[in-house]
Amino acid sequence: MKNQSIILSLSILITFSFTSCNNPSKNTIELKDIAQLELANQNMNPGKAESEYYYGIGSRFEAISKTDLRNITTIFPFNRDQENEQIEKVNSTEIIIIENDRQTEKRTYGTSEKLNESQIALFKSLDYNNNFSMKTLFQEKNTDALTSEEKKFNPHYTVTPEKEATYVEGEDAIVNYLIINTKEETADLDNKKIRPAKIYFTITKEGNIKHVRIDRTTGYPVLDKKLIELISNISGQWEPAQNNNGEIIEQEFAFTFGPKGGC
Repeated sequence: MKNQSIILSLSILITFSFTSCNNPSKNTIELKDIAQLELANQNMNPGKAESEYYYGIGSRFEAISKTDLRNITTIFPFNRDQENEQIEKVNSTEIIIIENDRQTEKRTYGTSEKLNESQIALFKSLDYNNNFSMKTLFQEKNTDALTSEEKKFNPHYTVTPEKEATYVEGEDAIVNYLIINTKEETADLDNKKIRPAKIYFTITKEGNIKHVRIDRTTGYPVLDKKLIELISNISGQWEPAQNNNGEIIEQEFAFTFGPKGGC
């Protein structure tokens, strides 16, 4: 995409959710602000710029389409092949619905590698952008059943459209734009204080961005604010998501920022 010179004026309501990586809190600080965002050069170019921090865009957890989810009858598709090879005997399974990054009491249980009727029914009830975990407790192969500890796999998934929304210029162009335009805000961060951040946004049926919200703060309000502004004003075209019938639908994405090697 050609470099563009543009001045964007926007009114935004920013909600900062101050949480740790594994223990999100509902306490929030609301900041109402009219921001003048001046980007002399948006740097929306192919190729990923270098940064000591991680910038990524995708579904909240590992993606699984609604169609694939409804066709699953055992626990094995949720694990990697090398993980399944470790399982001697499944002791129990538990499907847990996740809402607002928290485990809920919406759960179903099983006692074997095969999904039972209630587990299959729960999966069929899930809609796009819903999140869940598939926990399996098992006995490992080649160990003494009387002395070995019970092992656990607990992968997390997000239900995604059969055809996900895509940015025409490619994900690298967005990451490049975010990296270059946050150089000032990331120049003097303390790696001992920086926190992994999550910013959610939705691609509409028309290919626009809406519902930009921060779920986990970086610990630096100025950086939080800048990332929200940048994501809210990504220029260019999005191809909206489609369901199994080819109908255009909305899709939510999560932008992740944090130290490389973090969550």
